[in-house]
Amino acid sequence: MVGIALPTGGGGTVRAVLGLEGVLYCPSVRAASGELDRLVSPCQGPLLKTVYRYVLKEMLPSFLLSVSMLTLLFVINKVSLLLDLVLNKNVPIWESLLLFLSMVPFILSLTVPMSTMVATLLAFGRLSSDMEVTAFKSSGVHLFRLIGPVLLLGACLTLVMLFFNDEVLPGANFLFKKIHFKILREQAGIALQERVFIDKFEGYRLFIDRKNSDGLFSDVVMFFKWSPKSADQTAESQTGALITDPQTLQMFFQMNQGVIHWANKDYRTFNRLYFGRFTTRLNLENQLAGMTDVKKDYEEMSISELLGEMNTRRDGGRRNSLRNEFQKRLSLPFACVALTWFCAPLGLWTRSKGFVGFVLGLIMIFIYYLMFNLGQILSDRGIVSPLLGLWWANGILALAGCFIYYVVVAEHSAFRLGGGSPILLPPKRRAVP
Repeated sequence: MVGIALPTGGGGTVRAVLGLEGVLYCPSVRAASGELDRLVSPCQGPLLKTVYRYVLKEMLPSFLLSVSMLTLLFVINKVSLLLDLVLNKNVPIWESLLLFLSMVPFILSLTVPMSTMVATLLAFGRLSSDMEVTAFKSSGVHLFRLIGPVLLLGACLTLVMLFFNDEVLPGANFLFKKIHFKILREQAGIALQERVFIDKFEGYRLFIDRKNSDGLFSDVVMFFKWSPKSADQTAESQTGALITDPQTLQMFFQMNQGVIHWANKDYRTFNRLYFGRFTTRLNLENQLAGMTDVKKDYEEMSISELLGEMNTRRDGGRRNSLRNEFQKRLSLPFACVALTWFCAPLGLWTRSKGFVGFVLGLIMIFIYYLMFNLGQILSDRGIVSPLLGLWWANGILALAGCFIYYVVVAEHSAFRLGGGSPILLPPKRRAVP
């Protein structure tokens, strides 16, 4: 795509952009007497649609490729979980696959905003580096007309992801919890055998002397730690039982009439704690255990259910968790618009394309999610409000996008020394004829 000057019959010239599909835009005419540019309205409407289609066609392949690649990277990270379930825990392969697929919606809720950022950088970096943006500007096309359709695409993705996070994601989280509960119940029945050390459950090691006909266990010993840095604890009880809760989809092991004893090296003492009932929640060993710790019941609620629960809850900690989840459901979809607005002028400014553009996109993904996770941690601890903690990353990058957009429109240069970071130079001065 190049800018050309076409002669007119009156001695003037018509500036136009010539692309793959012919003349795309011809907004101005310069008269021979040196008159100022004036817009030629007949060529604006229909041909601007061609410009919009051209920009979107430039971005969509990069977006789809980025979604596929980033989702695949996240999925590959979970393949070891699938193999562990099938090979080591003898879980049926169809249940393992269903559990595996129930994680994909959560992955997509992260990779779609990521891919929007990468695709926008690649598209506008290529347009700028190949001088197509210069051809558009020389024909009088304002930069916002190029960014506008991409912002509209980001707004459409925001609406889609709002629906996705409201309907699909909670259902997938609940499906994951149900499948995990079923696997855990089957594994617990298989693992709890007599007179063997049982280490199938995360953080606990059990020894059962006898299994009674009524389902209770006799002479139970459990080895565990209160915390990773604490001393080893040993719990002994006369009886024990496996308890399942179908409503919360959790499984517990209850010990009755026993004692917990441990050594305190700091004070050189040996402690004993007698109990009437000692209940611990069971999780499967290794990767699946860490994932179930994250699955709280509020992550299985829709946005309207979260609002209703927030209005009825008086517990401060629980209410703060609900507010965090509510703001997270909204802020991640709106990241599609904020990151598009930030990355479009950034791509024009840095003129990065191909592999360099992709690496820059990965760097920006790291920076954004570092900011997002920092805000989420501060919000979880009650240091900042959930509104500020979950939205500040979007706000900062949107404001940065406004600054870079001003720099690009004002025609500052991004001068790179040896492929290093860009340095802001003064705007170019145009000679007035």
